[in-house]
Amino acid sequence: MNRLLVPFVFCVAAVTGAAAAAQTTTISVVGNATVTMVPDQATVNASVITTASSASQAVSENNTRYDAIAAALVRIGIKRDDITLSYYNVNYVPRPNPMPENPSPYDRYGYTVTRSFAVKVRSIDRAGAVVDAATAAGATNIDGVSFGLADPDRARAQAARNAVSDARAKAEDLAKAAGLRIIGIRSIELEGAPGIVRPMVMAKEAATAQAPTVFDAGNVNVTANVNVVFSAAP
Repeated sequence: MNRLLVPFVFCVAAVTGAAAAAQTTTISVVGNATVTMVPDQATVNASVITTASSASQAVSENNTRYDAIAAALVRIGIKRDDITLSYYNVNYVPRPNPMPENPSPYDRYGYTVTRSFAVKVRSIDRAGAVVDAATAAGATNIDGVSFGLADPDRARAQAARNAVSDARAKAEDLAKAAGLRIIGIRSIELEGAPGIVRPMVMAKEAATAQAPTVFDAGNVNVTANVNVVFSAAP
């Protein structure tokens, strides 16, 4: 009698498990989240452009002006390692013969050296001072100022966690409406890397020509989207 009972018990268990699996359904949702943080780092992008009749002269003048800019930035507290080269180009444009009757004042003939560099500003309230120091020392252009986060990974991780929580809340609402409950997660996918939206930089108007440059930094928004498939059962 015992020999017949044991297979019977296993048979009942198998049927019960199959029935439970048949009653399980999936709920697919998209979770969204945005984390707003105050920027704690700025980057000033600038360039030095020099033109001369010979390549060596154009390069030498560019080096001299760049060294003067770097020295001026170090004097106001910027670390030399935080000034990095981002672009360097030597270009030759021959002088036209004959010259046009109305030449553009922006035309450059001869050898032109363009050096672009980025300055990491670890105290964002010093961004304006960096712009002023670079310009005064010989920077040809200030190509842009951006504000961001020194540790963006922490903000990305927080945004991802919040997106998952948003997905679970949506799934629980759907499950409740259908008379179900969430019992697990089938799959979870992050849609690309969490994106960082940096604020538009606004320079405040100076009262006089000698007034220092001041920027309104705004906030940094970090967004994340996740696709989550939940398991639900009665």
